[in-house]
Amino acid sequence: VRISRKELIKTTGITDAFLDQLIEYGLIKQKSGTRVFDADALMTAQVANELAAYGLEPRHLKAFKTAADREIGLVKQIVEPIRRSREPGAEGRANAAADEMAVLSIRLHSVLVRSGLSSNN
Repeated sequence: VRISRKELIKTTGITDAFLDQLIEYGLIKQKSGTRVFDADALMTAQVANELAAYGLEPRHLKAFKTAADREIGLVKQIVEPIRRSREPGAEGRANAAADEMAVLSIRLHSVLVRSGLSSNN
């Protein structure tokens, strides 16, 4: 997906200022060397807009970005040695492991948040 700034704003219903804040806080970025956004930026803007209905602003979402960056670092520590291996198919195995760990980390995050919220009731 390649979407312009104007299309991103129109599609997600966010304002120009809201998009600027998402970019400022590192939540989304334009594709490297271009002036367009990708599917991840579109999804992030949509979710951020939905969270804004509860009073969460992009500055509040920085905590999510920080947590994601830590998870990314942990996954990279595990998959990079696989990727550097000289064995045939190492790149594919590394990508598969990263994809699987991403899915598992999302599941774990969801359970931890849900559990934490239910224990406060």
